[in-house]
Formats: sequence, C-alpha cells, structure tokens
Amino acid sequence: MELPFEKKVCRYYRQKRYDLVNVEQTQEAKLPDSMPDIGRIIACWGQVVLRGKDWKSNGAGINGGVMVWVLYAPEDDGPVQKFESWIPWKTNVDFQDNGEDGVIRLECVLRSVDARNVSGRKMILRAGIGVMVQILSPESADIYESGEMPEDVERLEKTYPLIMTRESGEKTFLLDEDVNLPAGMPPVSDLVYFHMEPELLDQKVMGSKAVFRGVSNLHLLYMDESHKFCSQDFEIPFAQYVELDGEYESDAEISNLLCITSLEVEPQPEGSIHVKCGIVSQYVINAATILKVLEDAYSPCRDVELEYEPLQLPVWAQQILEEQTCSADLDAPNGTVIDVGVLPDAVSVIRQPGVDTVSGGCCFQTLIQNEDGTLVGRNVKAETSKDWKTSCDTICFSWVKGTPTCRKTGQNWRFETQIALDLQSLCNQSVNMVHSVTLGEERQPDPERPSVIIRAKSTDQSLWDLAKSCGSTVGAIRKMNKLETDPDADRLLLIPVI
Repeated sequence: MELPFEKKVCRYYRQKRYDLVNVEQTQEAKLPDSMPDIGRIIACWGQVVLRGKDWKSNGAGINGGVMVWVLYAPEDDGPVQKFESWIPWKTNVDFQDNGEDGVIRLECVLRSVDARNVSGRKMILRAGIGVMVQILSPESADIYESGEMPEDVERLEKTYPLIMTRESGEKTFLLDEDVNLPAGMPPVSDLVYFHMEPELLDQKVMGSKAVFRGVSNLHLLYMDESHKFCSQDFEIPFAQYVELDGEYESDAEISNLLCITSLEVEPQPEGSIHVKCGIVSQYVINAATILKVLEDAYSPCRDVELEYEPLQLPVWAQQILEEQTCSADLDAPNGTVIDVGVLPDAVSVIRQPGVDTVSGGCCFQTLIQNEDGTLVGRNVKAETSKDWKTSCDTICFSWVKGTPTCRKTGQNWRFETQIALDLQSLCNQSVNMVHSVTLGEERQPDPERPSVIIRAKSTDQSLWDLAKSCGSTVGAIRKMNKLETDPDADRLLLIPVI
C-alpha cells in the first residue's frame, strides 16, 4: 500500500556567480580649439555611471561610462583650465545559462582615474572600474509532506527554517532637486567636478511592500568669481517603495544595491544648484521558508519501503556589517588641502579553513595649494582587512564608502574615512526528504522474540536509530527508562520490543 503525499512547490533564487570584475579603459582626448595648450596636468576626477545590463545565452553584458574632469595648468601660465570628457566602458561576465532569464545585480565603483598629456593638445585618460556582480537564477523544488499513516508506523519528521532569496526586482527613480549653498559661501562661477554617492539609511519589508529611504551625498568642487576654489557637500534625501509579488512576514529582509544611471548638476542664475540624478534600486527579498519533511519511517510490525529525494537548497547563514577605519598621512608641510575625495580599492578574499581574510582599502584623492599658489593633485593609499570565521562555501561582500576628513598633524596631513564592510555567507543546506512510502502487510509477532533488550547506544547512534534497529519506538524507550533527554552513550537502556 502506497501512502499519499502532498506536493508543494518551493520557489527561490540560486546564486550562479558572485565576483568582482575589474575593467580598465583608456581613451585619447583632444582639447577643443577654444582651450589653451596643456602645460601640466594638476588633477583628475570621475563619476561612474551604469547604462545597461543584459542577460545573454553565455553570460551577462554590462556597460556604462565614466564622467571625467581634468584640471590643468596652461602652457602660457594663464588661469587653470577644466576639461570634461566621457569614457565608455563595458564588460562581460561568463556563466553557464540554464535557459531562463535570471537576475543581474551589481555595484559599480570608480577605483582609479588619471590623465596624462601626450602633447599640448592631447591627453590620455584612464579609468579603473570595479563591478561587483551577483548572478541569480530562478529555481524551484518539489516539497513532499506526508499525510496520515497507520499507528504502527514511526515517523521522523524535521522542520527546516531556511532563509532563502524569494523575490527580486528593480525600480528606477529620479532625484530632481534644487540645493542651496550655505550662507556665507560664495556663488558658483565654474564647476570643477561633482560626485554623487547614494546611501541607504533604512529599509524593511511590510507585507506586500518593501520600503527604503536614504540620502544621495553630493560633493562639489567649484571656483567662485575670483577663481578661488571652494568645496561643499549636500545630502539629498529620498524615500521609495515597491509592490512585491508575494506577502511576507515581518522578519523578511530586503537587500538593496543602488547604482547611478545619470547625473546632471547645473548652477542656476539665482544662486541655487539644480541636481538631476537617476538611480536604479536592485533589490532581493530574503525570507524564511519553513520546510517540514519526512526524513525516515519504519514499523516494528511490517516492512516499510521508502524512496528518497535529496535536496540542496541555498540559504543565507550569516551577515556582518562592520565599519573599518582607513587612514593615511601625506607629507605636505607648506600646503593647504583644498579638496579630498575617496576611491575604494579592490576587495580580495584569501580563503583558509574556517577563516576568510577580506582585504581592501581606498585611495584619497587630494587637491593641495602650495604657499606660492601652485596647485598639486596628490593621491594617498590606505589599506584595511578583516578576518571572518565561516564554514560556508560562498561569501558576498561590498564596501560602503564614508565621507573623508582631513586634519593637520605636525608636518603631515592625516586623511581618514569609515568604510563599512558588508559580509554575507551563503551555504547549501542538505535535506534528505522521503517522497514515497509503501507499506507491506502486517506481520504476526514472533512468539520467541524477547520482550526487552538491554543495550547501550553507540556514540554516533541516535535514539531513533537504536529504536529502529531493535524493533522498538523512541517513545517506548523514553517511557521505560524515564528519559527526558538523550542518554549518554555508555548508559545501559531497557528497550521494549514491540
């Protein structure tokens, strides 16, 4: 007799790949006729922008660009000049396609940008982009739940509360705001460069909605009418919500990656600054999935035939969000720091048994004015690392860049920033599930069988295994020996034979 099982479908996303892809792109740029010849490159800045991503049969295609600003001193010793350009970039991430469209989530960070002149009219621009790519594919598993069984059949059921990625989506939104300089700050005559960094402050799942809020941190370097350099930071708040496909409990979590898709900053005649910034939110919902499965069954009174279906399900096991301090000193005793920015460095992971060492850091981009008025761009590197104990197969990581600070310490300038290291571990949970039970006919009890067996369970033997091998039940053994917990391996037990 075959016993009935109820089949349910468990849908989730499996991670196919998580990797940091480094893209190096160079471009030759020519000055327009209206600009003077290049005498000396002073400094170079950039803003990375994501343009698009495509799921392909053999991987993912990603493309974007870097907005570049170059400050240079003319050959004729005239006023410093600003040159703007655009460096397009693209990259491919290879993986084996499963025939279905999946999800591409990514973060783009500008790791380096520089310029060098090859003549008075031409320069070579170079940008390094770090793209942290996560590829997810939709999958499903059939989960079998057992129905009613005869009283003589012992069942070993187990409940698995698994945190799995259940849903994924995107939302693009636009910040279109006017910001005002603080009182006392001179108005903008010429923008030297600008940089935008979105930052999440809070996010949560509320039933069938996910809400998140944050600020977009805008940094400006500009010149006033007297050609004096000024820098200013702004926080532009945003709040968004998305309608989800499913309904989730309050313990569900949203994981969100934000990318800049467009950016325009324009000073207005009345003194304000108009900002238009496109942002794409790439979110996933991680929620608990409760699986109740039958792992084993037997009967002391009849033969029981079981069919198994092993499952390997991806689950999120651990998350750590920890701030790391990056600091560096710059020897510039006679200089004044006009501007400082931060470029995050590449993240590397050294895996050892039980411990992963995650290393990274940043580069401080500085603009310094010497006592004689000469402008110099100097870059200073800083490093940090974190040891993380994990037994999982895969870790995911990302850097959240902080706002840099600088102060004079003796003859040096000290630069510092807080970089938040977001570490997550992904493991495969093995589930050994019974999906079919066939019962034989009841046997007549053997009149010569003993009614009680005296035996101790072995070290690696469970009370279930002991009862099954002796033709008894866990309940009967617990009752006869007055057990509230599992006994020690060397304890002799009275085992009633059913």
